[in-house]
Formats: sequence, structure tokens, C-alpha cells
Amino acid sequence: MSVFRYEDTVGAGATVENIMAGSKFEFLQRPSAVRIFAAQDAGDLAQLDFTLGNVIIGENLALPKRVAGEGPSMSDDKLVAGVGMPSDRIQIRLRETGGAQPAITRVMVEISELA
Repeated sequence: MSVFRYEDTVGAGATVENIMAGSKFEFLQRPSAVRIFAAQDAGDLAQLDFTLGNVIIGENLALPKRVAGEGPSMSDDKLVAGVGMPSDRIQIRLRETGGAQPAITRVMVEISELA
């Protein structure tokens, strides 16, 4: 199992096109299950889109709200999961949707190789 963690502030009205870009985990090496866990600080408004290869797995998914700096929790904050094949690209787009203030976001991606 591999884990990728991302934490950043998404500017008001801004979009991060792919948080996985440039990561060693951006492209799958083997058939794998990919699970996305995410959280944002209470009061923030952010959404996530998840594409695996050429398949859209989730779109406009609201991040659960947590106390500042907490989450994501693997037991409470799973947003979506999918299965990909070798060379499939993991793309996770984050958007701040409120437009008034930045959103503090935390995303964890768990990649489990399939037998």
C-alpha cells in the first residue's frame, strides 16, 4: 500500500488542476484500488473531482468539514474509490467554491495494489 498526502490552501475562487501532478504516484504502476479521503477546515468551501485514467469517478464532491488542522480520518472522511490499471493517471482537482476566502484542504490518497 502507498499513501500520498496533500495539504494546502486553495485561494478564493481558485482551482488546483491536479494535486498529484509531478508525484511519483501520479501514474499507476500496477492494477490498483485508489481511495480518496479529504477534509477542510470548518467554514471553508471546497470541492474535489476525481478521475482515474479516462474514467470520471467523482465530481463536485464536497470535502467534510473538520476542526482546523484535523483530518482526513480514514474511518469518517472517505469520499470516493476506484480501480485503475497500469499507466492510468490519478487526477484530483480541488476548487474553492465560496469565492470569499481561501479553503484550507487536506487530502490523503491510498493506493493498494491488486493481486
